[in-house]
Amino acid sequence: MKKNLIVLAAALLMPLLLPAQNRQAYGPFYTVEEAPHLEKILPPPPSLTDNRFSDDWAQYQWGKSIRDTERGQQAVKDAGISARFFMERFSPVLSHPLNPDDYPVLYELFSKAHRTESNAGRSAKTYFARVRPYQQFKEPTAVPQAENLTDFTSYPSGHTHAAWLMGMILTSLDPDHTEDIMKVAYEIGQSRVIVGFHYQSDVDAGRVAASVTFARLCAMPEFREMLEKAREEYWND
Repeated sequence: MKKNLIVLAAALLMPLLLPAQNRQAYGPFYTVEEAPHLEKILPPPPSLTDNRFSDDWAQYQWGKSIRDTERGQQAVKDAGISARFFMERFSPVLSHPLNPDDYPVLYELFSKAHRTESNAGRSAKTYFARVRPYQQFKEPTAVPQAENLTDFTSYPSGHTHAAWLMGMILTSLDPDHTEDIMKVAYEIGQSRVIVGFHYQSDVDAGRVAASVTFARLCAMPEFREMLEKAREEYWND
């Protein structure tokens, strides 16, 4: 009886333990402390009285105006952010449809790159502490389940940072599809404007942040080695 209870307990705990093990296995390439301080690179976001804010306002209004369109529906889908999401999102424009089972090295690379991006943008988000459009204007977004009235981390856009970074990684693996890959990366960023979670200047800064992150990663042997393994996996399928 005791043995059966132990087995049952182990079976119930296994689903809880596996994600923790995966998180450890797919840790970032560098820590928050090791990351470049993007707040020393990016300009401050425009204030409400800055002339540059007029573009943020115009783009916010444009985003709201197309939420009921097919493009608006895609923007809601683009609210996902994970290695699996990015593999699925970029697949239609690639030489190979991607999934974690058939491309485990690329999945690990995406997972580690995503966690690295999160670390890389953290200090800037904390430093600038910019309110999000829906917080500023007290209007609903197209993804209400993700709203948080005290999450002042609009600048730079993390989703854009991640999408542009994944696009750059994929472009290095499949350069013949550069235009299609980076267009998808661009559209994911614009989706954040459409759903009302970011200003255009947040998204623009996210792309700059991704370029810095990619350059920093390319200086790391661990990243270059995994990138080469992902390239072999991608083309030897």
